[in-house]
Parts: sequence; C-alpha cells; structure tokens
Amino acid sequence: MKKALQANGNSWQLYINKPLADIIGITSKNYVVSLIIREKIISVKLHNIANKTNIGVLTKKLIKRGSGYGLNISKPLLAVLDINPEVDVVDIDIYENMLVIKKG
Repeated sequence: MKKALQANGNSWQLYINKPLADIIGITSKNYVVSLIIREKIISVKLHNIANKTNIGVLTKKLIKRGSGYGLNISKPLLAVLDINPEVDVVDIDIYENMLVIKKG
C-alpha cells in the first residue's frame, strides 16, 4: 500500500489506520512501538519493554488520530532512509506482526 506523509511541525507523520494498528497489536493502552532501521527500511513493531535485547532500538509513542494513530518521523531519519516527503510516497507492508515502511 502506498501512502503520502503529512507535515506535522518539524517532522512528518504517517497515518496508521485502525485495521493496520490492530494487526501489529496497537491498542489505546499499548501504543509504544519500536523502530528498527535496516537498509533504508523501517520496521515498526509493538515495543516489548520486558525484552532486554531492545538496546539501541528507537522507541516512539504513537499519536492518536481519529480512529487510528500517527507515527512522527523526523527529518534526519527520513534523510537516512533517502525519502523526500514532499515528493516521495512510502510503501507499507505487513510482515510477521510488523509494519514495514520503505520508499515507494
């Protein structure tokens, strides 16, 4: 699925609708995610606070937006991923309870 990012202050936001949030286990009480960045791809999964192997993994709180959630992605992170949010779209897939985001 291809999606455009929306400007949100000094960052850009990806809207995650409720069905996608449900697949990766996001709820109104559990909305902290881990971002794993490899080879210009972001993998987003529900953060497991008890898992001590999460050292070095970026954690983010999602922002409630309508019936879904917003994931703020900073400009430096977009630069690492080689995404220009003013002209590029991102491609979103689901793989093993993770949301996989890459340049579309």
